[in-house]
Amino acid sequence: MGKKLKSALQVLFSLAIGFFLIWIFYKDLTEEDKQSIMESFANANYWWILIATLIGVLSHVFRAYRWKYTLEPLNIQINFINRFAAVMIGYIANLAFPRLGEVSRCAVLARYQKQPFEKLFGTVVAERVVDAVILLLILTVTLLLQLNILGGMAADWLNPFLEKVQNQLIFALIGVAALVVALLGWRFMQNSQHRIALAIRSKLLGLWEGIISLKTMKGQFGFYLHTALIWLCYIGMNYFAFFAFPETHDVPFAGIMASFVMGGLTIVAVQGGLGAYPLGVMTVLLLYGVDRELGYAFGWIVWCAQTVMIITLGFISLLIMPLINAAPILNEGDE
Repeated sequence: MGKKLKSALQVLFSLAIGFFLIWIFYKDLTEEDKQSIMESFANANYWWILIATLIGVLSHVFRAYRWKYTLEPLNIQINFINRFAAVMIGYIANLAFPRLGEVSRCAVLARYQKQPFEKLFGTVVAERVVDAVILLLILTVTLLLQLNILGGMAADWLNPFLEKVQNQLIFALIGVAALVVALLGWRFMQNSQHRIALAIRSKLLGLWEGIISLKTMKGQFGFYLHTALIWLCYIGMNYFAFFAFPETHDVPFAGIMASFVMGGLTIVAVQGGLGAYPLGVMTVLLLYGVDRELGYAFGWIVWCAQTVMIITLGFISLLIMPLINAAPILNEGDE
């Protein structure tokens, strides 16, 4: 199976899941339920949604600024406007193809700025490791704070999976075998002088240099400060969106954080969160006394606002990238 066909099938499958989740929810709605959802859309205070969206834009600004800290140890100088455009192109690529954003973000800079893709990608991997740790911490703290409310829901989701894992020894043996194969392959790559092995080793070395840039960068305080600002913006845009309805305004902060985590997980699980994001947010809000219809409408409003913002800025970035790199005066300097 060709790579293009495989990628296309992955996208179609993910989109199919999204539309299936929409259908699953919609098919059981009564006319009264549908009317209630439409009224929720009409009654939302979109000024709060606009504020939340602008905070979302600010998070991308901080992400683009943070990138310079991991690039500097590699002697890669790329100005802010190029970094920001690349970040937004990465986000719009993620909407089209799962997990393509990081690759697109680096590929576009490698093309226009003539920088090694492997090193650029390594810095992005390093960023993602830090972000994954923070997300895990937020998930853990949220579960602990709301264990009495969220614990039952988590158990319901995990039980079907745990029941299927009857023979853990088999999984352990498979894991050990995979590790042995990986180690043997790595030893071969280290010692072989074959041109393919040399090429792969060179690519891996560039990737590793990008990853360890976290350890060698001078502006560590700036990197972690902007990391904190990124995640505060993520939480802030979710928090202010809850002011759009009186019913969601009454949800406690721990509930807002639970919906934030759930929304993030659905975006990872399903193509851009299509269909899954509103359903996931609604599921959490039900636990905090928000009506099903309003919770579902709220999820769609937030998802649509953020998605439209990403598409708009992403397409603008695609248009300006060739222009800003064709004008040397715009490429000089940084912030």
